[in-house]
Amino acid sequence: MDIDIKTVHIGQAIDRRRNELGLSKSEFGRRIGVPQQHVNRILERDTMETNKLLKVSEALDFNFFALFCAVSHKISAYLAAVTLNGNANNAIGDGELAAQLSKEQAVVETQRETIKMLKEQIDNLNTQINRLDSNLKDKDEIIKLLKERSS
Repeated sequence: MDIDIKTVHIGQAIDRRRNELGLSKSEFGRRIGVPQQHVNRILERDTMETNKLLKVSEALDFNFFALFCAVSHKISAYLAAVTLNGNANNAIGDGELAAQLSKEQAVVETQRETIKMLKEQIDNLNTQINRLDSNLKDKDEIIKLLKERSS
């Protein structure tokens, strides 16, 4: 495999990403757990330890490792078309897909049962409304008859 490894001034790359996000140096320091005076040293660094770069990548939501070498990814149309929770970055297999599908089907079935129960409740309430409406009409007729008798 032929990998093209690039030279990257990691501090400058981090500073560019920090500026893109509009983060102050103190906020960036807070996110990675270092005082602001150490942030300046980080931004001046040409290299960085892997575990620290991982923490920075998470804090700035950016994969800095990808800057060093571009690896071509072969993506199948099947996996490219499948996402979980709207996140196309998920790499899922058939087992995970089947588990997710079963989970979603269970949610849909529960929602269908809830809808069925609510429709029954609506029908019962409509029946009660009709009965009360009929009772009101009967009451009005009785009042009308009593008024006519007393006149």
